[in-house]
Amino acid sequence: MMTAPPLKPEHITARLNYARKNMNIDWTKVIFSDEKKWNLDGPDGFCGYWHDLRKEKRVFSKRNFGGGSTMVWGAFCSAGTLRLAFVSSRMNSQDYIKVMESHLLPFLRGPRRRIFAYQQDNAAIHVSRQSQAWFESKNVKLHEHPPCSPDLNPMENFWGYLVRKVYANGKKYQTVAKFETSIIDAWESIPQSLINNLIQSMKNRCFEVISNQGKRTKY
Repeated sequence: MMTAPPLKPEHITARLNYARKNMNIDWTKVIFSDEKKWNLDGPDGFCGYWHDLRKEKRVFSKRNFGGGSTMVWGAFCSAGTLRLAFVSSRMNSQDYIKVMESHLLPFLRGPRRRIFAYQQDNAAIHVSRQSQAWFESKNVKLHEHPPCSPDLNPMENFWGYLVRKVYANGKKYQTVAKFETSIIDAWESIPQSLINNLIQSMKNRCFEVISNQGKRTKY
């Protein structure tokens, strides 16, 4: 069973406010994003929990020895997936801005795409003064995200689908290059039906937050 950091009263209030404000918005105009660490020798052990993917895991892996890894930034919206970015696990605000320059902006410059708002969590590099100034200078609309709320970001489910594809049949990888190619192949084969279902789930996610009085949902 997945566990998560305990919600503080201010987190519960923020989640409730978010759900009430956003339950009936047009979710097809939101770009959902996240970063994830991937291990060459398979996903971590079966004892899972919610964690910030930019930080070290606190669970014990079933692996007997350490393997290589790679960090990925990804995003999707109703128009499909954005180009995947392989990033440093020590990414700072400047590095993050470079990813936005090379991956988010080209997408937003497409026809009728300025209507999209960009969702990101509250990681320090996302909400830093430098990053916020960049978003403002580029007229990128941001979609707020409440703290400690992975259940309100469908990218978490998106990653789960990719994990099953990339590590199918217990597959492991010997080189980062082959590993990254496999991740890209899985990413580019994501069915639009999955994207549509995840986007459509957002209204119900908000409804569940309200029904649970701000506490966590099944997502």
